Amino acid sequence: MANNSILDFKNGFNGGTRANRFQVNGFWPAGILKPTNKELNVKIFASSFPRSEVGTISIPYRGRAYYLPGDRQYPNWSVDVFDDSGDRNIWKAFNKWKELLDGHQTHKVYNNDYAYANLQTTWNIQQLDLNGDQLRKIILYKCWPSEIGALTMDMGSTEPSVFRVTLTFDYLNIVNIN
Repeated sequence: MANNSILDFKNGFNGGTRANRFQVNGFWPAGILKPTNKELNVKIFASSFPRSEVGTISIPYRGRAYYLPGDRQYPNWSVDVFDDSGDRNIWKAFNKWKELLDGHQTHKVYNNDYAYANLQTTWNIQQLDLNGDQLRKIILYKCWPSEIGALTMDMGSTEPSVFRVTLTFDYLNIVNIN
């Protein structure tokens, strides 16, 4: 019979992970932020590791179903970002990036200064332990902002401004999964 004491639980528990210990680093297309071509530690307010889904193929056989794994899909990934000002105005940077992907007025996908492939970048998401060391890391490849949420303004609020960005990406890599 198992011993269900709190002491046994405590001895078998390493403190757990904390939802507030994470870091997101994004590589931005050249010319979007100053200084250019830099990795930026984006001030993300809230996020999660992106989902990875494997579809199911159902094969009927005499009134029963036989299931096989289907194709892997990567749903969009959303982050809530603290708004900032100055050279690191993140809301402005995301909108500039989006403008290069599809201009509001020109409806051009890119201009002569940018190749489409250069507008898709790599982003890293790290979960950190209690000491700030990396526990887990996921790398997202070929990222671009597909949606930039509203920037709410409220005269009665004392909270910092936060907006949501949805990034679309081609695939991900879970680092050191073994």
